[in-house]
Amino acid sequence: MKGRKKIPDELKSLRGTDQPCRMTAVAALPRSGLKGTAKKVFEVVATEMIHKSLLDVVGVDLVVAYAREMGLYHDMMRETEKEGYTIEVMMKHGTATVVNPKRKVAEAALVNAKALAAEFGLTPASRSRVATLLSDNTAK
Repeated sequence: MKGRKKIPDELKSLRGTDQPCRMTAVAALPRSGLKGTAKKVFEVVATEMIHKSLLDVVGVDLVVAYAREMGLYHDMMRETEKEGYTIEVMMKHGTATVVNPKRKVAEAALVNAKALAAEFGLTPASRSRVATLLSDNTAK
């Protein structure tokens, strides 16, 4: 192995150089039971929230719900882009063009995900609210 030896995290803490980007011990993500796109969303969001010290054991279920909704949104929009935003449906009196039902499912999932994201400060508007709360806690 080339390069210099890694400095243990305990020594970094004692020296005062324990910046999160320099630490080697990464907090393990809790098990989510998710698959596919939802699992990827969960890994990204949970990792970011752990680094910002916003995720604890109690909030994992809501992050899983957020990841499920965003995974559903991404999957349905991907399929909608392949199939088209409108589809032809056979009616009694011929064919009619209607909005793809997968588009409606995706929109509903996005609305649910936005509501959950606001709770964790993942939207731009709620991010400032969470930042204010965090700065108030560190000032005390």
